[in-house]
Amino acid sequence: MPRRWCAPFVVLALTLAAPASASAHAAGPTVALDYRLDLQAPPPGVDVSVLDGDRDLRVRVDRGTLVVRGDLGEPMLRIGTGGAWANRASVTAVAEKLATDGHGWVRLASGPSLTWHEHRLSPPPYDGGAPGVVARFRIPAALDGRTVALTGSFVRVSRPTAWPWLVAALLLGVLLGGALRLRPRLRVPGAVALGSAAGAAGLVAFVAFSAADAPTGGVAWGRVAVVTAFGAGLAVALVRVRGVRRAHLAGIVGAAAAALDLGSLGVFRHGVVVSALPAVPTRALCALAIVAGVLALGASLSVHEDRRRRPALVPKGAR
Repeated sequence: MPRRWCAPFVVLALTLAAPASASAHAAGPTVALDYRLDLQAPPPGVDVSVLDGDRDLRVRVDRGTLVVRGDLGEPMLRIGTGGAWANRASVTAVAEKLATDGHGWVRLASGPSLTWHEHRLSPPPYDGGAPGVVARFRIPAALDGRTVALTGSFVRVSRPTAWPWLVAALLLGVLLGGALRLRPRLRVPGAVALGSAAGAAGLVAFVAFSAADAPTGGVAWGRVAVVTAFGAGLAVALVRVRGVRRAHLAGIVGAAAAALDLGSLGVFRHGVVVSALPAVPTRALCALAIVAGVLALGASLSVHEDRRRRPALVPKGAR
């Protein structure tokens, strides 16, 4: 393989590796769900919120001490101004890997806040029924010895209609693809424009998903910074290179963006989109990244074909 092709393939490999680091969980980031969780008002002095698609629970106690109970009613967690602790004798705490089996309490955080994966927030299987409240959850607890509970409900959200997105994507693909096929001179600038659009859309979608799929309760700024810097490097490369090489690099960027967003097709099948942006703009970004990315790759490959088929120039004196 010629050396000039090494860099684009390295770019593609690194970009395709990004989804593995995009998730705080081994199975990958959750981008869409069928249910929304609505929390009821927590006890006074306690703040409760649900994070990311894997249903992590964050609890902050501003005053007093909250003891969260496990599946068997045993004390599992203790959260207060002195920090957050897990009970090693709690079967639930051990099963959730919050502590190892043993005796006594182990400190998990120095502040009055803790985030953990709460299996009791898992919704029921989707059955295609009418939207609305389908079940409720209750996590027993005690606040300064007084019995309380962290409660809420599972709200089924209707699945979106996918065919308008599919029709729009096909129409856009046919129109732009036909224009590039009929006007070969547009293929290089077209590949660059489409690759840039796909890369930008994919980057914004990545940041939006990362911001909403952060189990710690905050944006994973390190991860976002790395991917943003990588995208900026690609943008600089697109500006610096010229001609056919620029089209080829744009095609690689577009292909990587499309491959990256193929893992987000769930946003077109489920009603709740786990993104920092509203559902419709998030779906539009994913669709743009995929369609523009595929078109950019096709345009870049057609430029390569045109170059190979171009007839050799014959000196006038040799005719």
